[in-house]
Amino acid sequence: MKNIKTSYRMLDPDNCAMCGMCLNHCPTYKINNNESESPRGRISIIHGLNNSLLEPSESALKHINSCTLCMACETNCPANVDFYKLMTEARNKYFTEQKISFKFKTILVSLILTKKYIKKIIVLIISILNKKSLEKINKKLFKFMNYTQIQNTYTNLHGESQGSVGIFTGCASSIFQNEVANSCINILKKNNINSEVIKNIECCGSLDYNSGRIKEGIKHNNAAMKEFRKDKYQKIIGYASGCSTFINKNKKNTEYQDATSYVLEILSKNKKKYNFKIKNKNICVHMPCTTKSAEIDFSKLIEVLNKIPGLKVFTFTDNYCCGAGAQNLIHNNKNSKNIIKPKIEFIKTNKIEFVLTYNIGCSLNFINSINLDNIKKVHVMHPITFLDENLV
Repeated sequence: MKNIKTSYRMLDPDNCAMCGMCLNHCPTYKINNNESESPRGRISIIHGLNNSLLEPSESALKHINSCTLCMACETNCPANVDFYKLMTEARNKYFTEQKISFKFKTILVSLILTKKYIKKIIVLIISILNKKSLEKINKKLFKFMNYTQIQNTYTNLHGESQGSVGIFTGCASSIFQNEVANSCINILKKNNINSEVIKNIECCGSLDYNSGRIKEGIKHNNAAMKEFRKDKYQKIIGYASGCSTFINKNKKNTEYQDATSYVLEILSKNKKKYNFKIKNKNICVHMPCTTKSAEIDFSKLIEVLNKIPGLKVFTFTDNYCCGAGAQNLIHNNKNSKNIIKPKIEFIKTNKIEFVLTYNIGCSLNFINSINLDNIKKVHVMHPITFLDENLV
């Protein structure tokens, strides 16, 4: 590694003033107490790399890779530094310098989640692992969420139809959270809205883009936007908050909305009084980092849940990322486990029975951590599925 000059030249146009106001909001800095694991430290590393003050070594790049892209730093930055752009461009620029194992995992995950023929094989494996006879093996490997076959046809409705909606699943959610698509269809059907899953496209591009493969990410995103702009649907909704965040950054002339927000709007507009099957349960609502950019009104969900008699609704006391973001669950599993620990302790302390989260990465991280901690009878699910299963 080359010697680093002690004087710091302000990054232009990024405008980082090195004030450190981001430090206390960064999940990786919190668990490591290491300046290189903070937004300010990462900006310094990127500055060093871009100006040939540092070599793109494993020790330098690991700090860029460990960022979860939760963007808590951006929210609290007085200089409005575009940290997301800084990180994704740095990951893209130095992707070829990454360890072989990092590149292999990144490309493999992309192939598994975006190539239909590979996805079919993975779906078959997951469906086998979800059999009761293989439950112990499943738990040791990674407790997979149930895979369910998506409904994909318009349904004859009672009453006047309120229009048609296309449901975008996202690549990871189409494997691990297919039941959410079915729940969307069920709830919308009850409100006389036709809907179906969009089959021609499954990836929004965020998976590759956020991992440093910007070209591939843009390619997937352009294909998705092209499909979304077709006249087949009056509205497109997507239930993966990570996808919604990325699409909202790039959408143009697209009637796209996060599915949870859309469903809650429909329920609030309907004058019908809803009854719920579930009572006397402790439930915790998790707000993933992506929900703000996904334009999800967190308070609306809390409001609906608070109307359910006997349901005790909690939210996590810490506002940090759960640790799953930007494929940290795959590339930096140790960080993910350490970051989510306070939330797991909260679940145990408050005897939480249901954890509701909008994000597939967060869901998998919660499920994995809950199993590793051997916590019994805690269900992790998407809010839409919870509402569908409990609305009468």
